[in-house]
Amino acid sequence: MTDTTANRAGPGTETVPDAHSEPGTGTGTGRSWRIPPEEGALARARALARDCLRDWGYPAEEYAHAVLLVSELVTNVHRHAGGPAELELRPEPGGITVLVGDSSPCPPVRREPGADGGFGMHLLARLSLAWGVRTFPGGKSVWARLAARPGS
Repeated sequence: MTDTTANRAGPGTETVPDAHSEPGTGTGTGRSWRIPPEEGALARARALARDCLRDWGYPAEEYAHAVLLVSELVTNVHRHAGGPAELELRPEPGGITVLVGDSSPCPPVRREPGADGGFGMHLLARLSLAWGVRTFPGGKSVWARLAARPGS
């Protein structure tokens, strides 16, 4: 398994995470869903994320960026990996971790934003405390650690 992490230490900085930045070191009470690439999939992914966060007591106005990232990352899987997205949310001390996996071994590529997209990786870097890509046999998972209200 390979894991790279980017954080706010600098634009495009990638490092191997330590135990404190590794995703999933929280309570272990996450929820996961398979989101196939079908009509209404993105709306379903956003609704699942909103409902889950509400169930956990996270204020919607403070975690709207989590729902946006879920939508962007699931879109990337459907557009670039061509299969279902594996969405997982995990509560963590001081925030949440969002993970979106797929069956493609190809890492995500940061593109210049434009009319045909390219915003996902830029949003990921801007809205998360830390993020990374974990590869494993048969695919990868993009993860993001989020706190309330990005940039605060």
